[in-house]
Amino acid sequence: PYPPPPPSAPPSPPAPPTPPPFSPPPSPPPFSPPPSGSPSYPPPPSPPAPLPSSPDPPLPPSPPAPPPFSPSPPAPPPLKPGGLTGDPHLHFAHGGEADFRGEDGAVYAMLHSRGLAVNALFEASAFFLPTRLKVRGTFMTELFVKAKSTRGRSVRIEFTPNKMPFAPVVYDDTGKAHTLRAGEPPITADDVSASVSESGHNSQVLELRTAAWKVEATARMIARSVVLRKRQIDLWLVPLRDPLAPDPQTGTVVAPHGLIGQSFDGDAIAVDGKKDHYRELWWRQSSFKSNEITTEAQAEGAIEGSGDDYKLDDVFGTDFKYARFNAAAAAPRNVSELSGQKRAAHGQARDAWQRARIGAAGVDGSEDPDRGSTSSIGVLRY
Repeated sequence: PYPPPPPSAPPSPPAPPTPPPFSPPPSPPPFSPPPSGSPSYPPPPSPPAPLPSSPDPPLPPSPPAPPPFSPSPPAPPPLKPGGLTGDPHLHFAHGGEADFRGEDGAVYAMLHSRGLAVNALFEASAFFLPTRLKVRGTFMTELFVKAKSTRGRSVRIEFTPNKMPFAPVVYDDTGKAHTLRAGEPPITADDVSASVSESGHNSQVLELRTAAWKVEATARMIARSVVLRKRQIDLWLVPLRDPLAPDPQTGTVVAPHGLIGQSFDGDAIAVDGKKDHYRELWWRQSSFKSNEITTEAQAEGAIEGSGDDYKLDDVFGTDFKYARFNAAAAAPRNVSELSGQKRAAHGQARDAWQRARIGAAGVDGSEDPDRGSTSSIGVLRY
């Protein structure tokens, strides 16, 4: 007999029904306007207006925008005129100053450039301060100018207000003399012209113009002069174009020179030289015991060389150590070699010169109370 067969396994549970395939929901029917005659409904009410609110405070102003680049440095001050006033005070192109006694009867080169020579004769002449202190000084009493036009015509002018005819005399290239009188038309030779006008305080003014320079010389009385009715000449020199620009005819540079002319060197540096301070001279020369002093300064430190280097053998001479009249080329001076006090030229330089210019207020240009002033209207600060 065989054993009974094992019991059979229970049947598997039935498989779940297969889900029907996915189908998208039916699309809604397209909108169609209601048929005519259908009841209409009012539009929904508008939403309520918002409650008023307090205005917002104004926004603070925006800070200014920074500049896109740093501002440029200020332009250098304009070149100002140079000159000579009083007994004698030198005023240089960039604002520097010095006193120059010179030598009695000597002729000095004041401004020399190509085709122009301005020479001055210095003369010893004493005057009194309001304190009755006697000053033995010097003055520029005669002026001599030699000019050449761009076409080569020569003109010479002498101005000797203490001698006959007491008016400027012009010599043309033939040597003929012409006396200049106030109110008459100027005398011209190509681009060189000379004229005379009258100014206040019994003064007469000579004006000379060339293509490159304006020269103005004012003859006036020396205030409180020991010699009655003694006249001095004050000088004003102004470039009409850049003094260091190439010559239009030769294309080369001839830098001006002379006691004043050398200061037109284009470096915008003012150089002060030695000055005469009357109180200091009074103490040093006599310990305040004498009633007179003698000026001494020779512009040391502000000029190249010494005063003797600027002497001329002839009143219309052009030959000296720093000659320029016939020079083909010449460089400006080297200011670093001068021993005087140096400072940058400032914007007030032109105004200071105008205050010092003779004829504007009758003063001689000295604003230092210890140097004194020879005013033609009797005002002196000591």
